[in-house]
Amino acid sequence: MGMILLGLRNLFRNKLRLMIVVLLLATPLFLLLAMQSIADAVSRQTTTLMQDVNTVLQLRARGSMGHINMIAQDRILPHSVLDKVRGIEHVVHVEPYLLAMAPITPPNFVMHVGLAPGAVKRLESHGEAGNPRIIAGRDFTPEDAGKDVAIIGQGYAAWAGIKPEDMGRATLTVDTTRTHPVIYALDRPKRTLTVIGMYASGYVFGDLQLFMPIDTFRSLYGSKEGISWIFARVDSVDNVATVAQRLRETVGDVADILVPQNAAVFTATTSRAVIRLAWIGGVLAFALMSLVVFFVLLMQVRERAREIGTLKAIGASNGAVSAQFLTEAVALTIVSGALGLLIFRLAGEAVTGRLFAMGIGPFLPAHYKPLFESLSVGSHLSGSVLLLVVLVAVAAAALGSAYGVRRLVKLSPLEAMRHE
Repeated sequence: MGMILLGLRNLFRNKLRLMIVVLLLATPLFLLLAMQSIADAVSRQTTTLMQDVNTVLQLRARGSMGHINMIAQDRILPHSVLDKVRGIEHVVHVEPYLLAMAPITPPNFVMHVGLAPGAVKRLESHGEAGNPRIIAGRDFTPEDAGKDVAIIGQGYAAWAGIKPEDMGRATLTVDTTRTHPVIYALDRPKRTLTVIGMYASGYVFGDLQLFMPIDTFRSLYGSKEGISWIFARVDSVDNVATVAQRLRETVGDVADILVPQNAAVFTATTSRAVIRLAWIGGVLAFALMSLVVFFVLLMQVRERAREIGTLKAIGASNGAVSAQFLTEAVALTIVSGALGLLIFRLAGEAVTGRLFAMGIGPFLPAHYKPLFESLSVGSHLSGSVLLLVVLVAVAAAALGSAYGVRRLVKLSPLEAMRHE
């Protein structure tokens, strides 16, 4: 016990040496934690892609955009298609939409979309980019079903003179009798909707939409039956092709089925390659940490050969000397690990995000980069990963220290002093 306490006291004997060694050991520990964080973030993002993008199929009437008042593009899906889609194995969620166009000057027209209050607010021409950010007011609730309420894009709101502070009080009158070269009039009464929320999508045309409950849309436009778009979510990316084939067999020739082939290919190739790259980086960082810890502790022991000789000269046993240095090595590694973890907690998110952008960004196709620019690289790690890192670091420190001590304790006290 006395040699163990001596090892703990020796840890703080030379403050400058302690600082240098701790920084040397903390650096690879920090890099390992950063690589583990990147690998975890990429895995989570890929899971999100597989669930929210790769597994969503779109159906619309064959050869039509599905806008109920657009010239030559007004064919919509029969209502019976909805039940057929819901009956397909591996389809876990189905969302129907109705779309209409409304003329404004400029920029010619905007889009009105009817959807269930809890459905994804999908953007025209960016169907995979759903749920744009609400910047004012509130989102739909189940109680809004069938009510004369709407959520407006900020571009549409600017044209209508509606400001963010007006949410809940502002109104917008929909006049279906107005026409445009690509829009035909519908003989329906005007309808005034209360604007309860405003969204921003990041797309110019995406901000020119008005969302309303689908039952409100049917009442306003007189569309009692039929659906413009159907989005079907599959339970796994591996089942997308099978579901697409079953839809073609079940629905027949009335629908075009848009399969997210590019996204599926991305998951099967680029995304998995990125994950492998991140894990390889983690393994290399793991190896670097082990080597640095091993050799730093080995060199530290060898530099103190005279001390070992002195301890043996005054009667210390080989086991007691080994216990002292092993205690010091383990304590030093724990202190270094704590410093590495503290630095990671304070600066890990910023540094790791930059490492990710520099290391992973060049591997991404241009049209997928926006999906990963929002990657959440955090500074939190699971307890199991942290425990593994600490155990490996302590083991490497113990091996490095034990290897050096083992060679020196075999020497006589005089030889040990000369060895230094």
